[in-house]
Amino acid sequence: FEICMYLVGQGVSGDKINPGNIGGTVDCGPFTTTFVQALHSSSFGGEGGTNTYLGNPGGLVLHFPEDKTLYHMGDTDIFSDMGLINELHEPKIGIVPIGDRFTMGGAVAALACRRFFGFETVVPCHFRTFSMLDQTADKFVAGLEG
Repeated sequence: FEICMYLVGQGVSGDKINPGNIGGTVDCGPFTTTFVQALHSSSFGGEGGTNTYLGNPGGLVLHFPEDKTLYHMGDTDIFSDMGLINELHEPKIGIVPIGDRFTMGGAVAALACRRFFGFETVVPCHFRTFSMLDQTADKFVAGLEG
């Protein structure tokens, strides 16, 4: 919600945004989006090294009628309520951060997938975007196989 209000304050037209918050579901026409928790920070780096707080971080669950449900974890670490997200939404596709340092690393991300989800398809993300992050998905793949 806060990031949407920030964007409106920056001049983005209100009809271009569709705010929601953790636990809420928004009808997006051909699918719905449910906002779920994530463990991270949420801010925007402004001029002079200042940060603007933009609300709680979140993940998204996209429900496509008559099709598979997708869970985008967002930037996060593992947390036990991932089990509730699976129980409530039964996602079959997962987009999972594996870069380490600012999110969970590959081995922990693989543990989250194995312990809490029954994904049919997993797409690793948030790695190799800059040098501080893991540059391959090797730890993630090894963790999924082990």
